[in-house]
Amino acid sequence: MDIEPRLRAFAAVVRAGSFSRAARAIYVSQPAISKHVASLEREVGRPLLVRDRKGVTLTPAGQVLADYTLRAEALLANARRTLAAGEDAQTGSVTVAASGIPGTYLLPELVGRFQNTHQAVEVALRLETSGGALALVRAHDVELAVVGGFIVPPELEAEPLVEDEAVLIGAPPLAGRRLGPKQLEGVTWISREEGSATRAAVEAARWQMGLHEVRRLELPSWEAVKLVVASGIGIAAISRFALDLELDAGTLAILDVPRWRLSRTISLVTARDVPLTPPAERFARLLRETFPP
Repeated sequence: MDIEPRLRAFAAVVRAGSFSRAARAIYVSQPAISKHVASLEREVGRPLLVRDRKGVTLTPAGQVLADYTLRAEALLANARRTLAAGEDAQTGSVTVAASGIPGTYLLPELVGRFQNTHQAVEVALRLETSGGALALVRAHDVELAVVGGFIVPPELEAEPLVEDEAVLIGAPPLAGRRLGPKQLEGVTWISREEGSATRAAVEAARWQMGLHEVRRLELPSWEAVKLVVASGIGIAAISRFALDLELDAGTLAILDVPRWRLSRTISLVTARDVPLTPPAERFARLLRETFPP
């Protein structure tokens, strides 16, 4: 069950971001990809893609067609998976994309529990930034994502799961000291890379405190952030879910900053109007049971 070759070629270009990578992805020649896209553009009477040295970008018309085409591919793929699983639908696979905090501290145990109770289902967890996880759902590369703090685009649906508090942490010598904006100006603020929802929320909260220009250090994971903070190099804002071990061991301290308040919602994100396969629906049900509203 595949969509027509022209739309399949167009969808490959949308996913890959270039004609050459799209050709390799679906095992056809690059001229064939170009021919299919040109045929679609003639049919709709307007350009769908803008080509430049960096690759391709979608025009407004291309965005509309891409949304429908990727959704059609997802529907067909989910139908194929559901039919292959049989009438009892006890087999199959599910991949969950998650941003750093839920993907590191909330979901691994649930993934293991799900695998133990659904042994015929292959389950995988992909760790991404929040923006990266949403992009995977938008492209229908995964059915489910669990992210914190982002406003999702109209073609996606977000279902709140749990509230998360971001606290400021520092090395133990900072414990018990009340810190105001002046004391926080001269320290290094350690964060995840661009695309992290926590980072975006922290920057907004910092501006509200009047801290517009600070030294920053970007690191690739929350575990790296905690290790550097514990060494005394700087401070960080991080989810309370990520701190149990360090607070018990006394290697990190929650800082006393009177004007600091930051919370966000961790949500389950799915593609709007695309039914989930049975394994994905079962995992979504596990999330709802684990984090009741």
